[in-house]
Amino acid sequence: MKMGISAFAGDNGKSGISQYMKHVLKRMPEMSDDDSYVLFMSKSDRSFFDFDHPRIDIVTVADWYGKPVVNILWHLVYLPILLTRHNCDCVYMPAGNRRLAWWYGLPSVGTVHDLSQLHVAQKYDAMRMFYATKVLPRMMRRLTHVISVSQSTRNDLVDYAGVHPERIDVVYNGADLDRYSPRHRQQGKQLVLEKHGIANPYILYTARLEHPGKNHVSLLEAFARLKEKSGLPHHLVLAGTPWYGADAVYAAARDLGIEEYVCFAGFVDDSDLPSLYAGADLFVFPSLFEGFGIPLLEAMASGTPVCASNVSSIPEVVKNAGLLFNPGDADDIAANMLRIILDSSLRDKLIRRGLRQSGLFSWDDSARQVHNLCRVACTSIPAAA
Repeated sequence: MKMGISAFAGDNGKSGISQYMKHVLKRMPEMSDDDSYVLFMSKSDRSFFDFDHPRIDIVTVADWYGKPVVNILWHLVYLPILLTRHNCDCVYMPAGNRRLAWWYGLPSVGTVHDLSQLHVAQKYDAMRMFYATKVLPRMMRRLTHVISVSQSTRNDLVDYAGVHPERIDVVYNGADLDRYSPRHRQQGKQLVLEKHGIANPYILYTARLEHPGKNHVSLLEAFARLKEKSGLPHHLVLAGTPWYGADAVYAAARDLGIEEYVCFAGFVDDSDLPSLYAGADLFVFPSLFEGFGIPLLEAMASGTPVCASNVSSIPEVVKNAGLLFNPGDADDIAANMLRIILDSSLRDKLIRRGLRQSGLFSWDDSARQVHNLCRVACTSIPAAA
């Protein structure tokens, strides 16, 4: 089998989708000694996909082909031509909730990470919302097979996108258990001290600064109440690249009078993440909607207790290994954060459960299941409209 793979829409390594692509695609050759792969991507993304294999052929295009409108057209017009030119037997679209084509001319498999645009108002501008809510669902229905990263996303694919349930398989994301470990705790505290001047204990949230979807403003309100009522010495570290609506997040920290206790760490290099997670007293995840939530696994694997939103796929990932709160209720967020910080017995219990829960998710398992589903699809005929 020769598989064509679109490795676009990964945000240059700054999103969960890019991490998914990197972990799954680099493991693909390990699944079979016979199959080969052709990856299509922008030149600037080539360094992020830092793996080489004799059965992986990487085809790069100019960066301007990666711009949203141009990239949509590239997938509609040029991708089917390239698949034929490279004699591909099937195509895999690992960012199926961002980029798909209308027709491929061969069996197709796509991973859909979430349909958050259906749940978070004002997530994108009007043009992108139209594409995400009206065009992409029709393309999803044309895939030979659809992979969902959670049962929550599978439900949305059936209920909102109209994909037939029998053509959907849930394949969970993984955690890199070799990298994330409690052993990095002291390194994390030292990292935050050296890079951000914070000597106090800290609460961590890793997510791009996107308002309102990632819900930083409610977290800041909760943190302000936590500081006011408890007098705890903790700082709040917000690690993530500024995105749509970031100005509202900065303004909230200023207006709440907590700027001196909030660290906007920006994009954190991948090599620093294990220490950052392990050094935190608490990982909080107040997102309004997630297709999966890889940071939850990374935090739990790092031995850091977790509290998170009780919406979408998040309870599915956390199970009983963390406390859940209403992301729209700042008092509820604050109460759960305070409970974990003050109750050492609860902390220890959540840490033990988190280590067990994160150990159930493996990138090797994810890649194996994706590969197997692509093999099955390769024996099918392309889906009709």
